[in-house]
Amino acid sequence: MKKMSFYPTIWSTVPFAPNAIGDWYAEERTIKELILKNEAATTLKVSEMLLNITKFSAIDADDKEHFIMDFPGQNPVSLKGIPSGTFLRSKSVLSLPAGHYTKLRFYLAGWGNQFVYEDGLEESANTFDRLDFAIEDGFQVEGGEATEVKLWFDFAPFQWKRHFKPLTDLFMRSKSPRPRLANSFGN
Repeated sequence: MKKMSFYPTIWSTVPFAPNAIGDWYAEERTIKELILKNEAATTLKVSEMLLNITKFSAIDADDKEHFIMDFPGQNPVSLKGIPSGTFLRSKSVLSLPAGHYTKLRFYLAGWGNQFVYEDGLEESANTFDRLDFAIEDGFQVEGGEATEVKLWFDFAPFQWKRHFKPLTDLFMRSKSPRPRLANSFGN
C-alpha cells in the first residue's frame, strides 16, 4: 500500500485570497496598498463589516473632504480584515487632487449595515451615518504613479473557537446543579 501525505491546513494558512492567484499572472502594474484602521472597530474587536455605502470620500491633512465616488442604490459591501486575505480595489482614489491624505470616510445608508465580531456575533450598525478609517502612515497622491489602490482593513481575526460555540452553549446550559446519584439512596 502506498503512503500518501495529506496536509489539510495548507490552504487555510496561505495569506492570500483565492482570487490573488490570478494576479500573479496578470500584467505588471503599479499598485498602492493602504491599510485602513478604525479605532472603534479595534476596540470592539470587529472582524467583518457589511456596509451599505452611499458615498466615499478622502480627508486630507488640512481636514478638507474630497468626494471620490457616489454609490446610488448600492447593495451592502463586505469589508473583511487582513487575516482573511480580502481587500477592495479602487481606481477612483487616484483621481484625487495632489496632496497628503489621512482618512477615508464611508457614508452609510440607514439600512443593511452590520458588524460581525471576532466571536461570530452579528449586530446591526444602522445607527451610524458614516465611518472614518485612518490611513496607516498616510497616503500621498502625486499623480500618475499608480494605476489602482488596494484597501486593506485592519480588523480583528475571527477566533477559532467560534466554530464550536453551538457545542459550548449546549454544555453551558447543562451546568445547572444535578442530583448526585450516589447520595440519593440514603445512608
